[in-house]
Amino acid sequence: MKILDYVSELKLPNFYIAAGSIFQTIWNYYDNRDLNFGIKDIDVIYYDASDLSVENDLKYYSIINDYIKANNLNYEVDVSNEARVHIWKMEHGQGQNIEPYKNSEDAIRQWIVTVHAIGITKVDNKIKVYAPYGFSDIFSKIIRPIKHENNSFELYNKKAASWKRRFGNLNIIEW
Repeated sequence: MKILDYVSELKLPNFYIAAGSIFQTIWNYYDNRDLNFGIKDIDVIYYDASDLSVENDLKYYSIINDYIKANNLNYEVDVSNEARVHIWKMEHGQGQNIEPYKNSEDAIRQWIVTVHAIGITKVDNKIKVYAPYGFSDIFSKIIRPIKHENNSFELYNKKAASWKRRFGNLNIIEW
């Protein structure tokens, strides 16, 4: 919540704290584990089509990371402008002619797994949750693929195996 409050103060456009740090916290709560167990990083996403530079992501990464360190929060952070993900994917050989996301919600809808497709944000000092596939798979610990042209069998299996190693009692739906 401290990180959510801080990122909210930065006024990043169309921002969310998303993915693993959200659904894995829920899993940890229901499994009576430390809420931070197995969480690799905090994903901060935003959407700014007016600045597609890597430097902009690095600037926000540095600002948020400095805050995390100054407050002894012991997290890694990953910051991503979802408006430039199609460029990053092309630069890293993950497809050609990938359509840019329309906003952060469009990006979240297309992530690899239904449990992964969740974000929280703060608007007018109110917490808002975006979960286009609902909460059922999160609460049931079901790993279900989201199949579309930007996702792959290989990435799905890699993520599913990583979560299985850390959290064990998952129901993984085959690709």
